[in-house]
Amino acid sequence: MKMSRRMFLRSSAAGSAAIVTGSFADRAFATSDTVAIASLHDLSGPLNIYGVPSNLCMQVAVDEINAAGGLLGKKVDLKAYDTQSDVNKNPQYAQKAILSDRAVMIQGAMTGAAREATRPVLRRYKTPFFYGSIYEGGLCEKNSFCVNTGGNQQVVPLLEWSFQNLGKKLYYIASDYNAPRNFGVWNHVVAKREGGTVVADDYYPLDVTDFTAAITKIQAAKPDIVHSCLVGGPAMSFYRQWAAAGMLKKIPIISIVFGCGNEHEVLSPDESDGITVAYNYFQELDTPKNKEFLAKVEALAGKERPYINGDAFGGYSGVMLWAEAVKRAQSFERDAVMAAFESKIRWDGPAGVMTTDGPTHNTTQDVHIITVKNRVWSLIEKKEQIAPDTYQAKCNVFTNPNQTEFLMPEI
Repeated sequence: MKMSRRMFLRSSAAGSAAIVTGSFADRAFATSDTVAIASLHDLSGPLNIYGVPSNLCMQVAVDEINAAGGLLGKKVDLKAYDTQSDVNKNPQYAQKAILSDRAVMIQGAMTGAAREATRPVLRRYKTPFFYGSIYEGGLCEKNSFCVNTGGNQQVVPLLEWSFQNLGKKLYYIASDYNAPRNFGVWNHVVAKREGGTVVADDYYPLDVTDFTAAITKIQAAKPDIVHSCLVGGPAMSFYRQWAAAGMLKKIPIISIVFGCGNEHEVLSPDESDGITVAYNYFQELDTPKNKEFLAKVEALAGKERPYINGDAFGGYSGVMLWAEAVKRAQSFERDAVMAAFESKIRWDGPAGVMTTDGPTHNTTQDVHIITVKNRVWSLIEKKEQIAPDTYQAKCNVFTNPNQTEFLMPEI
């Protein structure tokens, strides 16, 4: 059955959370022919442009697993919760998924704020958290598994390429919350390494739509590169105003978030051509595995399906890597799955080979530097098998099993 966008915007969760006692090791799936996992994604509200395709990718993975016979003799049942672009809904629904649905894995809580609000709940109930979004890096926790790119895997290759090919003076303009500020630290790390200079760190509230003053400041600074980490619908105004000011062809824009909300499909080519980004996955990858994957996406969501970008792809890779860990562990229990994830699982998927990294609970993967023209992404350069950052050996869940705080790169 093909699923419409409207169907994806529904939350399949219902009922109130049950109060349970005893160990969560005694799961309801022990005597059931299904096993539940949960999706926490913004299927409505201003962040649904990110959440809908990510949830779709989770469903594609579940359908693929079930079509192949399921896991350990059980069908996987995806419980999709609409977190409604509300940070507070994420921990609330995480607890509900654990108590009511007996979910053995939860993925989502896409934004940094949602992730940080949700992690303590999952630690409390000893339920594995798979984080599928691109992020700034530095999440180093025993109960969490990061399956998308961290800062050193995405922003570092993009900045290295930019300093080597576009110039040495970088202007950073970003939304004002934790992730863009953490990404901003990487600008200084790589600039120092590459002999570049960050001429400005310029932050704006998420609701700003008038960037006239910002553009004037950039013009006065005369950088060689503008690095944009502006997110959300209002930030689209920056790209339109930048092009209207005649700047698109004068100073190149790079970004590690442009395209996450499929901005390249909303903006005209005159407003976006030439913007360069870095992602582990992009839909135009010309490989047999990617063609198979996209055929499954279209079979589920129809021809009007959303573009699948690098951020949304984490919905698919997270479920598939979890499934590989379950198969290796021959168990759904957290500690067994955790040990399997830590044993260097190698999965060859639509984005290339991904390998789980035991000490960091992140993944080694390929990253593609790509540029847009006429709303289509094309490859500039492929960076193969970038390992996750260890943050000067501080990120090691074996030696620091109780660590929960974020780690930051040193300038």
